Amino acid sequence: MQGMHLHFIFPRWRKLLEDHPGLRELVSGYDVGNFRMAGLGLAAAAAAVPPGHTITLFDQNVSEPCFDVEADLVCIGFFTPQAANAYDLAAGFRRAGKTVIGGGIHPTVATSDAAPHFDALLRGPAEGAWEEILRDFAAGALKPVYTGNLCAPFARPRRELFKDSGYLKAGIVQTARGCTMGCPFCIVPGHAGTQVVLRPVAEVLEDIATLPFPCFFFADENLLFPDSANRDYRMRLFSRLAEAGNRRISFIAAYPQFVRQLWADEIGLMVRARMQQIYLVLGLKQPLAKDLNDEVLAAKILELKAAGIEVMASFNLGNDDDSVPVENAIAGFCSATRTNLAEFIIHTPFPGTPMFTEMENAGRLLTRDWSKFNGANVVFSPLHESPESLRDRYLALWRWFYSDINQDQVKARYVRAFGGGIMRQIDPP
Repeated sequence: MQGMHLHFIFPRWRKLLEDHPGLRELVSGYDVGNFRMAGLGLAAAAAAVPPGHTITLFDQNVSEPCFDVEADLVCIGFFTPQAANAYDLAAGFRRAGKTVIGGGIHPTVATSDAAPHFDALLRGPAEGAWEEILRDFAAGALKPVYTGNLCAPFARPRRELFKDSGYLKAGIVQTARGCTMGCPFCIVPGHAGTQVVLRPVAEVLEDIATLPFPCFFFADENLLFPDSANRDYRMRLFSRLAEAGNRRISFIAAYPQFVRQLWADEIGLMVRARMQQIYLVLGLKQPLAKDLNDEVLAAKILELKAAGIEVMASFNLGNDDDSVPVENAIAGFCSATRTNLAEFIIHTPFPGTPMFTEMENAGRLLTRDWSKFNGANVVFSPLHESPESLRDRYLALWRWFYSDINQDQVKARYVRAFGGGIMRQIDPP
């Protein structure tokens, strides 16, 4: 097969604070609510293309696209908040006579929504699918939908394809695909499967060693799952990182139920492996009010902080099970745990999840403008208040937490959480 030119597109989307100029001004320069890291999915999809083809990547966060680019295939990867913009980009390239393939989380979980906008879709991971796609394209017989192999070897992301555009200097590292939990709010099973496929520890270490960044985010929550298989995996991974003298700071997202079950030996090993922050997602797996009043969780957070691991709290607002205002409980939690950084998210039912289906069937969805599905807008009818009330509480909480913290203080908190290099590039190893 003759070599082709595949041109990958990373669409822009609105971050948490971009929909609220007043808040954006309040936390201007803080990078809270506008966390910017170069995408992992598109870099991995590009890496999965077989050798012998030319790969380029355009990032709409840098500039506007050139629709008459000389490329055989245009490949747009996106998740739900990017979808509306992705569709506009696809239309522009198709008007220019290009064949356009859509992939990523949204095309996987909302295939019927995405299909009319593309010549073909790639569902699931890109690994294991490109050979068939390129063969069919060369033969003029492109199918409407292709599916990647959930058990295929993990491609090492081609992060160098992303140009510097003011991103924070943090990478994203994948350790697994899929999830066994089946939480009603989560898109992971729908996109990556209902079983956890672990990436070999040696491959993760090699990936980390090649990062051009001083810190990185472990992308998979299962890394802190309490079951024996995942605990054994993280202990092996963190042990190898500690033994190798890892010089990069890491951080990870987790739910309270997993954090409260961390053992002292695990915490010690995480510190030696240079994990410096847990992004704690509150109010999703159970009501926010219950998470905030969990004394065991609060004690565990203080234990983590004493060991040198900070906690960034992400408070999810509008859960059906939170029937009373939670502002006082949030204030008490932040005080008791000495919360370092915080963000506030409006509950968002994503397509492809049981929660979305339930709300759609109940007539509770207010919009299908996917650009609003970014955690900063009320896209459903709340059970216990009006959409306007939920929006106003969201805005008020942002103002409450950050009004009395100046930029220098927030930057100092960033250093505690991410290390001082997150705002500057370092030389590749």
